[in-house]
Amino acid sequence: MRRAIRGHRRDLLAIVGLLLAGIFAVTVILINQRASLPSWVPLIGTDRFELRGDFSTAQAVTPGQGQSVDIAGIRVGEVTGVELENGHAVVTMEVDNKYAPLIHTDASLLLRPKTGLNDMVVEVDPGTQSAPRMTEGTTVPLASTLPNVQPDQILASLDADTQQFLKLLLSNGAEALDPAKGRDVELSNALRRLDPLARDVARISGPLAARRHNIADAIHNFQLLSTELGNKDRDLVDFIGSSNAALQHFAREAGSIRAAVRELPATLQQTHGALTSANELALQSGPALKKLIPGAAATPSALRALRSLFEQTVAPIQNQIRPFTVQVRQSVTDLTGASQGLGNTAPPLKLAFARLNQALNAATYNPAGQDESYLFYVPWLNHDTNLLDTLQDAHGPLRRGLVQESCVTSQLAQGTFAASPFLNTLAQLTALPNPPDLPGCGL
Repeated sequence: MRRAIRGHRRDLLAIVGLLLAGIFAVTVILINQRASLPSWVPLIGTDRFELRGDFSTAQAVTPGQGQSVDIAGIRVGEVTGVELENGHAVVTMEVDNKYAPLIHTDASLLLRPKTGLNDMVVEVDPGTQSAPRMTEGTTVPLASTLPNVQPDQILASLDADTQQFLKLLLSNGAEALDPAKGRDVELSNALRRLDPLARDVARISGPLAARRHNIADAIHNFQLLSTELGNKDRDLVDFIGSSNAALQHFAREAGSIRAAVRELPATLQQTHGALTSANELALQSGPALKKLIPGAAATPSALRALRSLFEQTVAPIQNQIRPFTVQVRQSVTDLTGASQGLGNTAPPLKLAFARLNQALNAATYNPAGQDESYLFYVPWLNHDTNLLDTLQDAHGPLRRGLVQESCVTSQLAQGTFAASPFLNTLAQLTALPNPPDLPGCGL
């Protein structure tokens, strides 16, 4: 055996090296795939907390694909199994032991996609601290789980008229927000006009809330008045007698009272509607005003803390910021008119750049097959252009041409060459003929 090992030592070492490389590769793949091995696997195995959940549907839930279990957006485990029991899906999850104490018996589960490809994630609401902790292997019931809701399920629940109205709403909304028509500017202006309305509503809601308390005080005072009248029955009789005399005087004005009574039902109806709306508004405003009490209580201390800051900023605001504001006010006014024109120009400019981008995309598009893009033929055009030039020197290719020179032109050129030695040198280098050398000039 030893002799065989010594004779095949290199082969044995190669096999051992391949085995170690395979183990390393498998380990790297398992780590990148976020695989969790059971605790009985040495070195890399981990013991985890098992949690199960009943779902009405487990669509797109695929164990072994690294689909995570999250608490508040933090990955705490992964989905390890899914099976069908009694007509509903049971999803098995494994949670890291350090996060297991966070999950309580009133926890809830939600299936939601992490990406547009339905890469599912189980969102866990751990529950309240007052509830007991959940034990390992516990199954969260259907009442505490929610599956992923697809958009087509929402649209399918709408009747035909509602679906048609939704299509019209989306179509008109797209037309209303079309930047090419300047509708975005109109929407922005409309939203700015809501600010005065909100201020007026705030002014109305304040007195209405105060009126609710005043009505409650009036009812309480009326109850106290009724109690006192019951204790003063003799005085009440005298009051009725006096009232009888007063009513006799009212009887003389029956016509005027009848006309007033005819107007009373409509007035009471309007008053009833106003009081009902005011009561609902007061009921809604009550909890909000109570929540503002801590902020109001903290306001005095905050203002006292800001007093030193205000004292330090009085001088810069008065001596620096205010003069600067006065100086730039006219510039800002002029800039407002310029910016309005720029805002009207921006949508057409954006459309022009979009068309330019489409043209560049068409020029660089490379279709499948043997066809090439337009940019592929640009170097060929450059090459064909260079073929027009057959002469070349240190300065590059020169275009071919024919120079014609007459006797008069040659004589004028000789005079110019005599006045400029540099041009005379160039004429000699180019072998420009002299007037006697030209045919017909020597006669």
